[in-house]
Amino acid sequence: MAAGSARFVHARAAGAWFSASPRVQRAAAAHILVILAVALTAIAMHQRPGVNAEPLALAAASGPVPARVAVDADRPTARSARASVSRAKTKSRSKPAPAAPTGWAHWSGRIRGCESHGRPDAQPDYKAKNPDSSASGAYQITDSTWGGRYGVAHASDATPEQQDAAAAELYRGHGTADWAASAACWRR
Repeated sequence: MAAGSARFVHARAAGAWFSASPRVQRAAAAHILVILAVALTAIAMHQRPGVNAEPLALAAASGPVPARVAVDADRPTARSARASVSRAKTKSRSKPAPAAPTGWAHWSGRIRGCESHGRPDAQPDYKAKNPDSSASGAYQITDSTWGGRYGVAHASDATPEQQDAAAAELYRGHGTADWAASAACWRR
């Protein structure tokens, strides 16, 4: 036990000298500054506007790729290992899954059907009126949100083209947030 204590005291003394050295402290500080500068630069580059802002696909989205290993008498040969790696690479190059549909062109028809009839595949009813609120039209836009656009008080009094244009404007400003109450219908 005494030998263990002596080694600890010796190591502690060496560590104290190491951390007390101004040269070591300057080197450690410079090292930390370099690491922080690189990290901040990477963050700034990642958040720079104008860079391709497509979402990254998750590796798990395409599912696991099984690796096949040929075994010859309990030991794989170098040739069989290379062949299995080659097969695994070939399988991983399969076509990516199609991207989930997004954008107003996709959501507008589904939202119209859900808001005016309760089904995403329903034909829109541009004259629909909500009995419990001031919402009307194919997109069920409330009178306060409609705000007298096109010289009419209610969305249901506007033409289908005017309702589509107003809904597209709302989408550009807020995304699908204005139709969050019916999201369970139009997102399925």
